[in-house]
Order: sequence, then structure tokens, then C-alpha cells
Amino acid sequence: MSSPIQQMPLTEMLAAAEAKRLAQGWVYLPDGEIAAASSCVLIADEAYDCEDEDELAKTGARLGFPREGLDTGTIEDVCDGVKQLCREPSDDLYVRAFIYYWKFDAFLPSADAPDPPPIEVVREKLDREFYTSLGPERAGSRCRREGCDRGAVNMSAFCGRHHFEMIYKRPYLFE
Repeated sequence: MSSPIQQMPLTEMLAAAEAKRLAQGWVYLPDGEIAAASSCVLIADEAYDCEDEDELAKTGARLGFPREGLDTGTIEDVCDGVKQLCREPSDDLYVRAFIYYWKFDAFLPSADAPDPPPIEVVREKLDREFYTSLGPERAGSRCRREGCDRGAVNMSAFCGRHHFEMIYKRPYLFE
């Protein structure tokens, strides 16, 4: 039986996961940039009390791997996804897919996919799209927010700004 704690390069860890030979557990990563040759550690489920996730993180840090990576099942899913992207994937593609999932909690959509935009950029785009979708404010129907002299948007008692704030429960910051 292999050790419940295994340290190896990330490419070997991914190859074992791709072959479904990686013990069930969690991979922990070192500080710094993660690359194909980066060493990582697998802490198998039998090495810790499954009820105490803090102890697992402490074990990873004590071994020199303070950053939680992914669990075995997710790594296997990432490897399966890579095989759908490319007939003969390279080690670099497996590593890229692992890092992409680890950073963005999403599968790599294509071999050459750029990183997704920051959440703030996505939120701003969606906020603007929603606001624009409300349409023009009607001059003949005043916003019901006290002190507001703007017109209400269609299907609302509020102007676009106040309708947005009512729906999202946060200020509209783009005016």
C-alpha cells in the first residue's frame, strides 16, 4: 500500500489522476507560481480525520504546501475534460486545465482559452446590460422614490436607477 501522503511533481499527479490511480484525497500546492514541474502533495483521505478540514490544511502547510489545491475527484474530472479538448493532450495542457479550474472554479473551455475577466468586470457588464434593458424613463410618470424627479421606466414605479437598486439591493454606480 502506498503512503497516505505523497509528494510528486504536478505532472505526475495529473497523470495518476488521468489514469484513475490517484488515491482519494486533497492536493496541496506550494506558494508561488504553479508550473508543470511544481512539486505538490496529495494527502489521502485516510491520512486525516475527514471531520476536521482545518487539520488537513495545517498538515499541508506543515509539509511546505500551504495552498489548498483540488480534490481527487475534481482533478479526474479536469483530466477528463482535457481529453475532450484534444485527442493527444500534452502535459502542459493538463497543467493549464488544472490551474484554470483551481483559479476560476471552471473547466478550461478550449485549449487556447484566455483567462476569464475579473468578476468586477463581468458584474459591471451585466449591471449595465440590465439597466439598458429597462428602456427609457417616461417623462409623464414620475419615479416614486422620495426626492427623485426622474421618470419611471416601463413596468415599474421607479426610474431606472431606483428600479436597479430595488432589484439588486445595492447602489447603481454608473451615473
